[in-house]
Amino acid sequence: MQRPTAKAVATAAALLILVAGCGGKDDNKGSDAPQGGGDTPGTPAPPPVASFDPPKGLTPVAAYGIPVEKGASDDDTLSAGMVGQTALVAAKTGLTGRHIAGQRDPWTVLATTKTETITTADHSDVMPVELDGKDVAVIAYSQIDKGNGTQKAKGLLVVQWIDAVDGKTIAETTTDFTEKFGPGTTAGDISSQSYDAATGQVAIGLHANSSDGGKNGSRDFTVFADPKTQKATITPFIAPAAVLNGTVVGAKASNNEGAHDGTIVIFDGASGKISKQIPTKMDYLTPEASGTKHAYFNGSSYVPNPKSMVYTYNSGLYAVDIATGTLVGQTKSTLGTEKAYGYSCLSDQATAIVCSTGQNGGTEEIIGIDDTTGKKVWGYNKNSASRVVPLTTGAFHGVVYGTAQEQPIMLDAKTGADIPQPSGDPSSTPSTSTTPTDGTSSSAPSGDPSQDVGNKFGSDLSLFDPKLGTPSPTAITEYGATYLQNDKADNYDVDKILIAMKPTA
Repeated sequence: MQRPTAKAVATAAALLILVAGCGGKDDNKGSDAPQGGGDTPGTPAPPPVASFDPPKGLTPVAAYGIPVEKGASDDDTLSAGMVGQTALVAAKTGLTGRHIAGQRDPWTVLATTKTETITTADHSDVMPVELDGKDVAVIAYSQIDKGNGTQKAKGLLVVQWIDAVDGKTIAETTTDFTEKFGPGTTAGDISSQSYDAATGQVAIGLHANSSDGGKNGSRDFTVFADPKTQKATITPFIAPAAVLNGTVVGAKASNNEGAHDGTIVIFDGASGKISKQIPTKMDYLTPEASGTKHAYFNGSSYVPNPKSMVYTYNSGLYAVDIATGTLVGQTKSTLGTEKAYGYSCLSDQATAIVCSTGQNGGTEEIIGIDDTTGKKVWGYNKNSASRVVPLTTGAFHGVVYGTAQEQPIMLDAKTGADIPQPSGDPSSTPSTSTTPTDGTSSSAPSGDPSQDVGNKFGSDLSLFDPKLGTPSPTAITEYGATYLQNDKADNYDVDKILIAMKPTA
């Protein structure tokens, strides 16, 4: 459950640092910057961090080369998030946080210190929550303990709640899969994740490798973890979509053609006790997203037609009220029934859900859902006479961010209307130029070094190059945004380039 708190937060797919802003609202909320002086007499206090909620203009202020992790494979991915004024990057090795304006030292919390016996198979995206008035970053790691001596290998899920300001661990749980599924059950992928921003509770969906091929429930299961009790519980056979005040909404399905057993399940996270089941009769049913009020699921089923050789499918997006367990209904694609269309959705952490579907990153159809009702309120597809379906990258407080025709775009999440962007903004025009101090001119697509807020932490704003990735953010807060840009192909030591952007409108 992505319930908004007093402190805005966001996640997505990138690395660290954002932005010392100028203009807009001065808001030092959540900052540990010294007030009224500094650490020593005569040291001026750092300027307040400006904010726009939501940002409708962005400009790059830092660029960080992200090193390739030791032993990383081609399918390894980095994930970025923002919590308060801290930008974070999650990797298999751990979580790193940096202040968006470079006003304090970065920190890193390792996934494990027992690297000789424990390896990380997968990690979640950063989940932003608030505990006791503190901005907290939550991260989950699916790990394999290789075993030692006569002990067999086993799977683990480690969940860490980390103070976003100073990197101190507030709470941690470790769940041993063998306690539920028996010896030899090892960790696999994290299939879904959800969180309650007000309580810090999380529900993580996993696939594990077990000796019986998952018949014991390890193929799809939920780990519910609570920072207050620092306890975690496994519920087999169910993949979670949302969590609210200890109640989890998830999907239980064989996910095989002809099964017709897709069921939405509401249960208590701590005990695993099921309170309600809603049959959908879908062959396939998987969790997709969580809004502030509803959980969303992709469902599809093959529809046989003995009188015709034309294959048809019943597919669409289900919405369920998290608090009441009420099924709102099914939103179907306007693209027809010849394919099973599954949606990819983004929550704006307020009142809107935006989903897309189809080939080429989901650029065949886009729809907007009012999360207060769970119902579709706008949408269009590739057959529109006047509009191009964008590739969506992020959403925050009423704005959808994305790209179309190699240009960054912004949409009103409630109506789907285009949002005009400030003239000359790199987020609307993917190029910038600089004028060197020696009097020569340059039209190279790079950022202005004088605006680099992170140079003392290794930022090199000249790495910003819109030709290597259209500048559209994936992680957004009112304090700025980030996205991952591709690196030049001849640099084998760097995985991606993190571009940090400050809000300007």
